[in-house]
Amino acid sequence: MRRVRTVRWCVGCLSASVLTVAAHAQLPLKEPPKGLMPNLGRPTQAADEVPLLDFDRYFIGSWTFTADAPDSVLGPGGEVSGTATYRKIGDGFYEAVFEGKSERGPFTIAETIAYHREQKVAFRHVTDSRGYSYTQAAEVGGNIGGDYRLFFKSAPFTYQGRQVRLNHTIYLAAPLTFRIDLEVAEGTGAFMHLSPWRMRRTNR
Repeated sequence: MRRVRTVRWCVGCLSASVLTVAAHAQLPLKEPPKGLMPNLGRPTQAADEVPLLDFDRYFIGSWTFTADAPDSVLGPGGEVSGTATYRKIGDGFYEAVFEGKSERGPFTIAETIAYHREQKVAFRHVTDSRGYSYTQAAEVGGNIGGDYRLFFKSAPFTYQGRQVRLNHTIYLAAPLTFRIDLEVAEGTGAFMHLSPWRMRRTNR
């Protein structure tokens, strides 16, 4: 009699384990991060309209950044890293604050950004605690695959008695990372490519 009860108890445990595994198997998986391209339910076509960049959806939140810049007219290069936070301050207006550290010490970059979605343009004023500020305008481009590019060009500004121009090209190709390519020129000289800043999302 004891053997029959033991067998029944083991069968019951096995059944409960199977049901538990089945229940876990039915739990929905965490939804993976999505890009900015809407799901059309079909392969994309050349005639499809490129969706407008959703600045709120992509940028707002916290990020980390790393770069390794060469020496330039802006000073000695070296590795930089830190955090960045984007937040909305009004309809079509945003603020970004970068808190970083470098071989020259800590620094802060504050940006006020205006984005006109329908016109596909953006403007920003940037103040860098390392001793300069500038204003930039950008055209916003994209493709049907959901990749976007913001090409910011600065007005000439003065830093330590030298006239400087800065270009920043922001490449958006993945929902959790993006890249900022930098170019700097002194006076009317040719642009020099600096190390890209690699951004990675930490949270919203």
